[in-house]
Amino acid sequence: MSKAITVTRSFLHWATSLRSLQWPLRTLVPILCASLMLACAAQVKQEGATATTTHAKSYRHHTVALLGATGMVGGYLVEAALQRGYTVRALARTPAKLARFGSRITIITGDARDPAVIRKLLQGSDAVVSALGPVKADGDASRFINTTVTRNVLEAMPAAGISLYIAVSGAAVVMPGDDRNLLGWGIRTLAQIGLHSALQDKQAEYALLADSDVNWTLVRCPLIDSKPFDSSPLISLKTPPAFRVRAGELAQFIMEQLDNRNFVRQGPFLGSR
Repeated sequence: MSKAITVTRSFLHWATSLRSLQWPLRTLVPILCASLMLACAAQVKQEGATATTTHAKSYRHHTVALLGATGMVGGYLVEAALQRGYTVRALARTPAKLARFGSRITIITGDARDPAVIRKLLQGSDAVVSALGPVKADGDASRFINTTVTRNVLEAMPAAGISLYIAVSGAAVVMPGDDRNLLGWGIRTLAQIGLHSALQDKQAEYALLADSDVNWTLVRCPLIDSKPFDSSPLISLKTPPAFRVRAGELAQFIMEQLDNRNFVRQGPFLGSR
C-alpha cells in the first residue's frame, strides 16, 4: 500500500504542474488517483522479456546516428553507447552542449528538420536512435517535430544502407494489441487533456513507421526521471508497467536492442521497478 501512496503522490505532483491543464484536470485527478492505487495494488503483470544488465558483455560494434543527443535522455544514450565502445554521430543545433564528450563523438551541426542534415548524420552509420522532443524555445515550429524528423529519417535510410530505427515515444501512444489496465488508461487520458499536440505528433510518428519497411522499435515511456540505471526495467507489450522510468534504464534498454532486436516493429512499454 505504501508503494501505491508514493506513486499517487508523484502523480499528483506531476499532474498539477502542467500549466496547460485547467478545470478538466481538477475533476479528473481524483478518478485517476483512485485508478492508479488500484493498479498498483494489483501489481501489473509483466509482459515479454525482462531487460538484463549488460555492462560486462562484449558487443558487436555499431555506429549510431543519434537524434536528441543534447536532451536529458540523449545524454544517457551517448554514455551508454560509449560504454560499449560504439561510434556515435550526434546531431546538435548547439554543439557546445555536447562539449563534455570531447573527441569521443562526432558532432553534426544542424537542424533535424532539414533533410540534408539528416542525410549527413546518417552517413557511415548502421542504426538510427531518436530521443528527439519539442523545444519550448521553438514555439509553434516545434509542433509535429517527431513526425517531420522521422519522415526525413525514413527517406534517408535506404541510401545510407540502414535498416534499424529506434525511437523514444510516449506511453499514451496507441498501437494494435494494447490492453491497458487502469494505470495505462490514466496515463493516456491525462496526455489527451494536457499534452494533446505532443500526443498527436507521437501518434502520427507511429503511423509513419507502421507504413514503412524498416525495422523500427518505438519505446513507449511514461514519465521519464533524470536518474541513472538502477535495475533492469519492466517491459510490457500490453500496458505501461509503471508510472515512471529512469532515463539510465531507458538508455540501456535501447542500446541492447541494437543487437537483441527483440521488439522489431513493436512498441514495448517501459517502466522502472
